[in-house]
This record gives sequence, structure tokens and C-alpha cells, in this order.
Amino acid sequence: MLSDDELEKIRQRKLQLLIERAQKPKVPEPMANGVVNQLYDHNFWQTISSTKVAFVDFYGEWCAPCKTLAPIFADLAQEYKEQVYFAKIDIDRNRMTVAQFGVQSVPMIIVFKNGKVAGSLPGLRSYSDYEMAIKQVLGKGPDESSYV
Repeated sequence: MLSDDELEKIRQRKLQLLIERAQKPKVPEPMANGVVNQLYDHNFWQTISSTKVAFVDFYGEWCAPCKTLAPIFADLAQEYKEQVYFAKIDIDRNRMTVAQFGVQSVPMIIVFKNGKVAGSLPGLRSYSDYEMAIKQVLGKGPDESSYV
């Protein structure tokens, strides 16, 4: 059994941890981890419904523009870490999710805000176009609906 002194030390450590956690700034998007995450039919809605802002790349392994978009998306994920959740979903392996959105061409970025579709960005675009869309959906730019 622990002595009173040992218990008091444990209480003090726990209290210190709670104080440190309370002082840390809140992360706007807890799931935004700085990488592009792979989604599948089985986890798509569970994941998206847990996000505040998500950009999802519907892509094909065979698609040259999709391959060009991959490093752009990776850079954006790193730049907007803790603000925007980035993911990708293979259209050939996840037909159920693809059908829900009627995706007929790739790349297709679908933007979600609080688990609901907020807009889409069809085709390959420049880094600055995606960045502008991100700023708009985060409320840091012009009208939120101007990118769709």
C-alpha cells in the first residue's frame, strides 16, 4: 500500500499535468495531423463526421493529374496542420463512397465543414487555388462559397 507522502506526490503530479493541459492552446482541428490520410468506404463517414474542416482528394492510381496533386496536397497538409484534415480516397477501391458523391472525374477535392459537404474543387489546380479555398472555408478570406 502507498504511504500518504507517495499519494500526495501522485496527486501533485496529476494536478500539474491538468494545469499544463489547461494552459495549452486548443487545436482548431484535432484530427489534422499534418499528413494526407488514406480513407476507405468502411471509415469514411465516421472520420469525416469527426472533423471540423476536411479536404478529401478523390483520386485514381492511374491518374497523372492526381499524381501531380499528391505533393501539393502533402505540402498543404503540413502547412495547415491542426487546422484542416486532409485525406484521399481511391475511387477504384471505394466505389460506395464515390457513388455517394457522383464523382465522375479525378482529381476531385470535396470540402467538408462540420461533416457536411461545403463545396468541391474539380480538376488539378494550383497550390494558391487550394490555399485560397482553405482560407475561405476557415473564414480567413473572401466569401466562403466563391470557390465552388
